[in-house]
Amino acid sequence: MQASLRRTLWISRVTFLEAVRQRFFAFLLVLSAAMVLSSVSFRVFDFGHGELKFIADFGFGGMFFFGSVLAVVMTAQLFFSEIDNRTALTLLAKPVSRAEFLLGKFFGAWAVLGVFVAVLASLQGTVLWAREQELVAQAEQAGRIPTTFSFGGLVQLALLQWLRLGVVISIVLAISALARTFLFAVVVGSLAVVAGQLQWIAQDALLRPTDSPVYAAFLWVSTRIIPNLQQFNLADALVLGASAVEDGAVFAVFLSGLAYLAAYLTVGALIFRRREI
Repeated sequence: MQASLRRTLWISRVTFLEAVRQRFFAFLLVLSAAMVLSSVSFRVFDFGHGELKFIADFGFGGMFFFGSVLAVVMTAQLFFSEIDNRTALTLLAKPVSRAEFLLGKFFGAWAVLGVFVAVLASLQGTVLWAREQELVAQAEQAGRIPTTFSFGGLVQLALLQWLRLGVVISIVLAISALARTFLFAVVVGSLAVVAGQLQWIAQDALLRPTDSPVYAAFLWVSTRIIPNLQQFNLADALVLGASAVEDGAVFAVFLSGLAYLAAYLTVGALIFRRREI
């Protein structure tokens, strides 16, 4: 067990170092950081929402968008670089199982996304804090109640975003284990992210009565197989306190994310076991 863990961690470390050296990672990190820092300037495009809400939505929306691009493209690239360069054969010829190889790739890529989320969340918190101080001063002069944000809620939301990107990585790895080309994995992985973002539509449709058992069965399966990525969007409730968070809601989202993550990794490992390299 310890030997297996050491091998997995070694692959994770190599994967992490390989990923952070990529120019693609640096480019998306800089681009996302610039987007977060410029969110205050873009508040002129806000239509009727509070400034802190707009800044939070703008920043976390950019975090998930660029994070998803990074998770899909980087994960597929890290996987297929080992396959195409035949280095996977060398690794798997040693006492390294295919499950350890896949888990190592996952944890390495997830660690990179952890750095990505931590940097952007820190910048997001700095921007929110700075703008909050200005709004508090203006509210005190005008005799209004100032709008504030929760640092603890920001930390929780950042962890949720990291978990959501981990689910995306596990989906892409499962697809890559089945796919034969890098392009196919990226395209299907991107479609899976879009489907996850729109999965709430299927959930709403499932609640409506229907006379077609086939349609109802399709909706039921789609709401179980495809994770609802929208459930991680709790910025208003956690960061701004705009709405109350139900008891256990955050914990339930964490459990759901971990369950999908484990399920897709298990499916990916089973598929990869039968794949010819």
